[in-house]
Amino acid sequence: MTLVSEDEAEPIHSAIVRKEAWTLDAVRRLRAEADKRMKEGPWTVTSDRPKGIDLDPHDYYSEAPYWWPNPESPDGSYVRLDGQVNPSRFLANKTALNSMCDAVLTLGTAAFLLDDSRYAQRATRIIQTWFINPKTRMTPSLDYAQAIPGLNNGRGAGILDGRAFIRAIQGMEFLAQTGAWDPRDQAAVRKWFEEYLHWLTDSKNAGEEKASANNHASWWTAQVAAVATFVDDRAATQMSFNYYRDHIFPRQIRGDGSAPREEARTKSLSYSSFNLEAFTMVCRIAQVHNTDLWSVHTRSGATISTVIDYLQPYLADPHKWSKEQIADFQNDSLYFLAFAGMGLKKPEDVALFRKLERPEGSWLCLVDLMVGRWEAAAHQTRH
Repeated sequence: MTLVSEDEAEPIHSAIVRKEAWTLDAVRRLRAEADKRMKEGPWTVTSDRPKGIDLDPHDYYSEAPYWWPNPESPDGSYVRLDGQVNPSRFLANKTALNSMCDAVLTLGTAAFLLDDSRYAQRATRIIQTWFINPKTRMTPSLDYAQAIPGLNNGRGAGILDGRAFIRAIQGMEFLAQTGAWDPRDQAAVRKWFEEYLHWLTDSKNAGEEKASANNHASWWTAQVAAVATFVDDRAATQMSFNYYRDHIFPRQIRGDGSAPREEARTKSLSYSSFNLEAFTMVCRIAQVHNTDLWSVHTRSGATISTVIDYLQPYLADPHKWSKEQIADFQNDSLYFLAFAGMGLKKPEDVALFRKLERPEGSWLCLVDLMVGRWEAAAHQTRH
């Protein structure tokens, strides 16, 4: 699988069946999330379309967050205000994509770990609507993502919208383990992601992101790694791992662990953390596939541990951060501490994750179960 190895998945499942203490709270939360998702969706890009833009109804469309109408030229091109989110931009497709991916993760995970076929049936319907049904499916590209009104109908930065697919992929892999997912539907979804991978590796917009040398390139690499492992494209998988090792980490990080391109932003702590999240996602996927990227280092010797140590004081207390941060720091994506702690065998990072996490949503339920299994295995080893 992509983020959870098969050597981890079955022990977690068995521990849940035995009602081991470390599983109980996460299972309760996961079941509640799955029950909620049973009543939501399905979602499709075809139900909400932007006005005045000539696109195929199956094309995903979103608008860039930091671009605003120009007060000096209301009918002209938008202007950029970095870090200031325009609340009136077109968001319907992005909201639907995020909801779909979260639902597939939730229901697929719950179907496998909780042995409940109702969740599997609901997940398959949501997947059919978004990826398969000719009337409602999304075109497998992000050509029209993060558009800027008056300037373009989409740009490379739209790659970031696709990072939600990583969680959906893990949900689908759990769903496949249940035996309740029609093999024909599995093949159709695999074909969709093969086409999306082709877009990620060959399109102009994706190529710009790959070369961006900031968090966009990091998330491009994470998506390629996840999608390539899902469709079993070993050449693309290895390419993504090599790209992280040779280009992403060593070219973005200074000797002290800082990321200068992220620190140049108006939300510098948020983007530094966001970039680290992508790093750990790639390293985690590689770890599941028996490749060590945790030990990658820069010429000056900085490693991902250096980055975590550099940011750690500010994750717990963002007010200590002295660089520009024009919005409150949201510390609800700190699962990278859990991934890194497990990958680097550093219990102190896992402990910080436990201390700082906000245990909301099925994603953190899954991470909590992964961490619980890791801690239980370590305890057994010591004894």
